[in-house]
Order: sequence, then C-alpha cells, then structure tokens
Amino acid sequence: MATMAPQYADYPVIPARRVFSWSGIFAGTFVFLAIESTFGLLGAAIFASASNPHAAVPTTPGLSIGFEIWMVILSIIALYFAGKTSSKLLVRDANLGVYHGLVTFSMAVFSTVLLLALSLGGATAMATAHFGNVAGVISSGGEWWLFVAFVLSMLSAAVGGLHGARGVTASAPVAQDKATGSRNVA
Repeated sequence: MATMAPQYADYPVIPARRVFSWSGIFAGTFVFLAIESTFGLLGAAIFASASNPHAAVPTTPGLSIGFEIWMVILSIIALYFAGKTSSKLLVRDANLGVYHGLVTFSMAVFSTVLLLALSLGGATAMATAHFGNVAGVISSGGEWWLFVAFVLSMLSAAVGGLHGARGVTASAPVAQDKATGSRNVA
C-alpha cells in the first residue's frame, strides 16, 4: 500500500516578526507637530481676535479657559492621528500598534517641551531654571487641566495606534490545487 504525501502550495512565507518601526514613530511625531502647530496658531488667532486690546484688562478669564480647552481637544485629536500614522506604516500587530502610539506620545511630549524651552529662553534659561519655580507653577492648583490633557492625549495616541494597526491586514496564504488549477483561500 502506497502512502501519498500531502502537496502544499508554494507561497511565500511571511515571518511573524515583531518589528518596532522608529521611522513610523518619527513620522507620527512630525504629524503631531504639524497638526498641533497649525491648528494651535488658528486657535491663538481666534481667541486673540476675540479680546479687546484697548480695554483696561485686555484678556478675560473666559478667553484663557477657552484657549486651554481648545488646546486639550486639539492635543487629543493630533495625538490620535499621530499614533495612527506611527502604527500604520509597518505594524501588523494590534499590541505593537498600541506601543507605537505610546512611544509616539512620549516623543511628541519630549519634542514639544524641547521646542518650547528653546523658543522661550534657549539653553541658558534651561540651565538657570529652579525647581522651586517649576513646583510653584505646577502646585498652583490651576494646572490640573494639564494632567488631564496628558492622560487623555496618551490614551488617544494608544487608541490611534491600535486603529492604525488594525487597518493593516496581512494577505492570507493561497493554496492552489495542481490537478484542477483552482485556488483555495486558506
């Protein structure tokens, strides 16, 4: 009695590698910076034109609160698209997409803080900064919105990374029957 060996289709094997794409993370960071700076300037122009510069107090408390809310919502939206961009490029795994979104969030925070510090005073201001000044600003009580903005933006970047990775589908292997020539999708 002869045994028949199974015939397997010849298709390329895609290795199930976990690739961490730094090029995707940098692309996501640049997407964040572009969205944040463009629409941040739009919000600054809108809220600045709403104030009366000839009044005794040129800005109102509602104006600064409105701008803060604008920046929180803008950061959430910008980091969603940044996370989605970073994981869309090379990621095929949803968990790895979330990590790409989180690393993109941290790169965006680092680059924003670095750009703000360099634009406001350069290296000398960074070198002469006192811990008491930073602690005084943070502990003033009105900066809880910054913490909320960071947490919501971090979650938004992770969800964007998850959605970007889910959009990438690996092609299913195709088996071809050599006798009939028909193709069966596995």
